[in-house]
Amino acid sequence: MINVEHAAAMPAPSLGLLQGSVVDCLADGSFMVQAQGRGWHCQRSASCLLAPEEGDSVLLALAERRYWMLAVLERARAQTPSRLSVAGDLSICAPGGALRLDAGQRLAMAAPAFALEADTGECRVQALRYSGDELSAWVGAARWVGGTCETLWRTLSQVSQSLFRQVGGVEHVRAGHLDYQADDSLRLHARNTLITSQDLAKLDAQQIHVG
Repeated sequence: MINVEHAAAMPAPSLGLLQGSVVDCLADGSFMVQAQGRGWHCQRSASCLLAPEEGDSVLLALAERRYWMLAVLERARAQTPSRLSVAGDLSICAPGGALRLDAGQRLAMAAPAFALEADTGECRVQALRYSGDELSAWVGAARWVGGTCETLWRTLSQVSQSLFRQVGGVEHVRAGHLDYQADDSLRLHARNTLITSQDLAKLDAQQIHVG
């Protein structure tokens, strides 16, 4: 059992600084810190971004008859992940330079909404796996260059004003039902053309020219 002391109840310590240990993290965001054999009720200062935990060694200061936690000096459990915490919104700015995030093992981001805005971008990933319910993209021009592309769709729809496809090797199409329709003209040309049918082959037109 420790005695709780407030700034108004006793004079400030030397230089207004105290080093103590966190004994309780209260629900209202304040803390109980034990120092000099007493308990001190304090608030976390805005500059103390590292969220304190029980047992951490912290630095207190007296200002305006209130004690404030200035910094976490030493973690009680070094293996516990450090957590940066602020009361409201957080913005990290580097107006005159670059901002870089490095992680030796894993970089994870989680939020209900995500927004990214930049004039140019570059992404290099050795292996990428995406999972989602819906993907929409509006681009002026898209270019894909690769070695192998495999797609598997339950339904695929393509709408284009002009479509050009060039295959240097062999193209195979296997379909249960194949339907081609052209409003103006349809042309099939090859050095050798073979049309076979198991049951019925039919040519229907006002004029049919052979040869």
